Amino acid sequence: MKSIKWTLLASLLFVISFTGCTYNESPVYSTTHSDTYYITIYRNQWETEELGHWFVRYNIPNLTPAVVDNGVVLVHYRNSVNNWVLLPYSKWYNQYGLQFVEEIWFGYAVGTLDIDYRYTNPLDISPPPVLELKVILVRL
Repeated sequence: MKSIKWTLLASLLFVISFTGCTYNESPVYSTTHSDTYYITIYRNQWETEELGHWFVRYNIPNLTPAVVDNGVVLVHYRNSVNNWVLLPYSKWYNQYGLQFVEEIWFGYAVGTLDIDYRYTNPLDISPPPVLELKVILVRL
């Protein structure tokens, strides 16, 4: 009697574990629900309120309430070796006997995207001459 119970329990666990899962060999991904923007920020476009902290605001019309509430906003910057790096970005430097940081991050709301840049090198606190960004909005 005990062996029948254990056999039934083992059979039940086997059936549950393999019938509850499905495997799709060819998933279909939609790319029709996204927008990509390329933005170039030049040194003279940055604003600042604090030494070494720079910011700029862009109007992004497709940054709708649907994207803000249920979507995804991805921002990448193009680094010096031509690769796209996902923000936020932070790098700690220890050069010339000085320690400083470089940081890039973003924030967004309906219709606007804010980019912040912080560079605390006391030898040159200015923002980069050019900063290239790729902004991807995904509506889910």
